Amino acid sequence: MKEGNNMNNQMSKEEFAKEYLQYPYPYQLNREHKPYEGPHVLDDPPKFHEKLLEYGERPYWSPDGKRIVFVESNYGDICEIDFETREVRNLTKNLGEHHSFLRVLFLANGDYLLIGPKVFKDRQISRGTESELWVMDKDAKTAPKPLGRAIFEGCGVSTVSNKITYAMNGRHDPNLESPDDYEVHVTEISYGPNGPELGQDQVIYRANNGHRPEPQDFRYNDTEVIMAEYFNSPFSNPDNWNCTVKGIHIETGEVTTFIDETWIHNECEGIFPDHEHICLECSRDFINSHPPIDLWKLKLDGTGRRVRMTQMIDHLPWRANNSNVSPDGKWLAYMVNTVSDEPGYGRGLGLLNLQEWEKSQEGQQWEYPIPKK
Repeated sequence: MKEGNNMNNQMSKEEFAKEYLQYPYPYQLNREHKPYEGPHVLDDPPKFHEKLLEYGERPYWSPDGKRIVFVESNYGDICEIDFETREVRNLTKNLGEHHSFLRVLFLANGDYLLIGPKVFKDRQISRGTESELWVMDKDAKTAPKPLGRAIFEGCGVSTVSNKITYAMNGRHDPNLESPDDYEVHVTEISYGPNGPELGQDQVIYRANNGHRPEPQDFRYNDTEVIMAEYFNSPFSNPDNWNCTVKGIHIETGEVTTFIDETWIHNECEGIFPDHEHICLECSRDFINSHPPIDLWKLKLDGTGRRVRMTQMIDHLPWRANNSNVSPDGKWLAYMVNTVSDEPGYGRGLGLLNLQEWEKSQEGQQWEYPIPKK
């Protein structure tokens, strides 16, 4: 097999399964991240889609909806694009000594929340153990300041306060007994004479025995945290794995499960302004396979109802992921890559016109989850 063959950008599901899904780790096929041989999927985008940039990772909207911040490249600098003019500026290129970032979000006050290691060592240690929290001022005039806390994967930020939510395990906190022990935190970012720092902290959820929580968003005025919870791995435990979407009531600790399917990866990625729906990376197109192909919209009412938003299933082996909804609910920003890319490695940014999509036939094709085995 030759990595990057375009297949006219229109592989059938059968061709795709034969070409990729016979491998236990599809993204091992392109460990060197070689360029894709063929046109970019967003050069001729599906309906309601458009290309934002040919490069970039993990887009996130500013609180005023006028800018989208993103990671320029894997373990790289932080950039920002003006939504109206499409002008791009690099925010961290000339700031400080650290330029190995994996994620970026906005705090409610407009400051930037960054995630990444101080120095890139290798993809396992730098992402899984040493990736930590940083804050950069909203004008990007001073270098990002480390907050002194390493975390597991990403985090969620409040839109009404400077609270964040994230998970840690034994690799990040010596008080936890092992890398299999996880805690979900809600922490206030406070500001003092020395700038931003971690303030009041609360543990709202604990997990172990193969369960790995990753908080994504707050909702309902910071009363609930919506999170993904990974259970085992489709590669090491092919008969017993999945990813679910759960809600944790911050005051009571009550847990609500919103979708839970056997052998399906359902990972929440960006809440809608109504707080009744959330974006979903969903692998339901191929049972017991990974990674997900498209982004879906999930109803947060416990029914598990979802509807496909992006249309990468018609453009295999491309896929859409790492999404964020604009504050006015009119646009979805997302990242594209291929199934043979390492999770989080980006090959460009796209936009979905949610207003036009919601009025279309595609936007009405809601479905219920597959009955659990």
